[in-house]
Amino acid sequence: MFKILFSILLMFSVVNAEVMGKSGGCTLTQEGEFHVGFNDVNLDGVEYIGIAKSGKNFREIFVGSRVIINSKRLSGRINAVILDYKPNKRIKGKPKTGVFIVEIRMKKYKTTLPMEYSFKDGIMSAEADLKLPSKKESSLKVWFKTPVAYSLCYSK
Repeated sequence: MFKILFSILLMFSVVNAEVMGKSGGCTLTQEGEFHVGFNDVNLDGVEYIGIAKSGKNFREIFVGSRVIINSKRLSGRINAVILDYKPNKRIKGKPKTGVFIVEIRMKKYKTTLPMEYSFKDGIMSAEADLKLPSKKESSLKVWFKTPVAYSLCYSK
């Protein structure tokens, strides 16, 4: 009888481990304020329209998301869309890094910008140099950061 119960328990554990292994590692949730800025300036008038509140990876919660900026500091409206996400190889003990591909539109100007990201201590932050046509400053450091909670994680 003990062997039968042990066999059933073992089989249930193996099946459950197989399902958990296929489902991904964590549930990620973008929560809190989505901050956007340039150089050392945090912009006001930022509307973040997320594609999903939570998902099993950064692609599911960020790719397709939109940012609309109507700031007093800037003349006009800026629209940005996160088009793609390319993670770097994970190094144990180091922050997760990679690149977000972001399309930025303002007035007659449109560009696609690779923004290097780092995910550390629950904060997703990304930045890039934006080359401006015919402006006093040849480029601006544009950035965004937002908290991302992770739960239901397991390790192999």
